[in-house]
Amino acid sequence: MGIRFFPITLGPMRALTKRGMHLREQLERLGKEVIETYPGAAQDLLGIGRKQYGLERLQSSLKNLGCTGDIMKRELTGDELDAVSCALVAKEYSQGSYLAIGNPSEVMMILPKK
Repeated sequence: MGIRFFPITLGPMRALTKRGMHLREQLERLGKEVIETYPGAAQDLLGIGRKQYGLERLQSSLKNLGCTGDIMKRELTGDELDAVSCALVAKEYSQGSYLAIGNPSEVMMILPKK
């Protein structure tokens, strides 16, 4: 698919991975369904560019995809735009429109359909 993923064994990624696993456990204990996605991959598949290519462009693209809320009222940070991208994937997932990649015996990566 031509998407570059960060290896979870990369120094700073270890801490993020561990934090994510802990958060997932907490949410599942509350009965919440948890999915894994990756904003950069979602942005690549949607053809909207990643945050390093320009926050204004990414924000505008997410608005054009129908995202609303604070994104319509103020300039969001790169992390906030990544969160909006992930929320968009979760919305599509909830509607049954998604790609699932990975090893089914492990956690699947949920991505938007092109």
